[in-house]
Amino acid sequence: MEEYRRIFKQITFSITTIILIFLIGIFGFMLLEGWDFFKAFYITAITLSTVGYGMPENISNATIIFDAILIFSGISVVLYLISSLTALFVEGDFKKIGGILRMVKRIENLTNHYIIVGGGKVGKYIIDEFSKNKIPYIVIEKDQERIDKLLEKEEYKNINYIIGDAKDEDILIKAKIFEAKGVLLTLPSDVDNLYISLTAKTLNPSLYIVSNATSSEELRKLLYAGVDNVILPPEITGKRMALMVAKPNVLSFIESTQIDFGETFGFAEIKVPENSWMVGKEFGDLEISKTIDVVVMAIRRNGKAQYNPKSNFKIKPNDSLMVIGDQGDIEKLKRYVIMPQI
Repeated sequence: MEEYRRIFKQITFSITTIILIFLIGIFGFMLLEGWDFFKAFYITAITLSTVGYGMPENISNATIIFDAILIFSGISVVLYLISSLTALFVEGDFKKIGGILRMVKRIENLTNHYIIVGGGKVGKYIIDEFSKNKIPYIVIEKDQERIDKLLEKEEYKNINYIIGDAKDEDILIKAKIFEAKGVLLTLPSDVDNLYISLTAKTLNPSLYIVSNATSSEELRKLLYAGVDNVILPPEITGKRMALMVAKPNVLSFIESTQIDFGETFGFAEIKVPENSWMVGKEFGDLEISKTIDVVVMAIRRNGKAQYNPKSNFKIKPNDSLMVIGDQGDIEKLKRYVIMPQI
């Protein structure tokens, strides 16, 4: 993106300089020869365009010198502009710039989005999940080449990204951190993740922050810094490997759900708003599974989950339904839940 900014600056500079030279030519001829504006405009136009119509007779030597300087200045700037435009055409970057402009427009309209810090292997998996579940996001990555590699693949053509260091407060502001819902820190350095989490929480205390960590000691530091959830990749890998040996059928069943039911099948958490028609009713009376093809596995309240909720379990405001089903049915349930009380 920095390369495109440089080319844009070159083009803008060239156009601005041509306009300035044109104005200097007009007022220079008016001053040197006493011509009116329109004649000076015409002479400047044919001079800079080098059409060869010739200058009026009986002009002063000062005007001749001024005209020669005007011609060389105009030609130099025009050649500079042509070289900048040629760089775009020859390298086929107009399409890329169009994509960047569309992305900038998308970012301007983003609210309640998530900021993914790092576009590496972990960041890529997060992008995949967010794209599949239509969760808005912006990726902050300081390595342009890493982003370019992602953009080479068709499925990542429309990712939202900002090139820069997330430790820089201005970069977080460009990522619209004040309107963001949360931050996901995927950097390999615990120190960097810690610093960014502190900066992010200072700018927007309501952020929900998730970070990875390399050790249990760093995990505690991140939690002390205000990170809401910390993931230990070595722990997850170890537990998964142990589960493959100890309970292979259980793991196989969990992994086969998406294969058997499709990529749109998955889990979701749906919050019950205060004005929902469900508030105050018993779970059995809702008949969710009869109305929509989803399974309510648990109801989460105040951080604790009631698994396989009984039919007499009474729904309260801000309860969360933990469900499994097709994404289309989950979206139907979300609309069903937010229906107001009659």
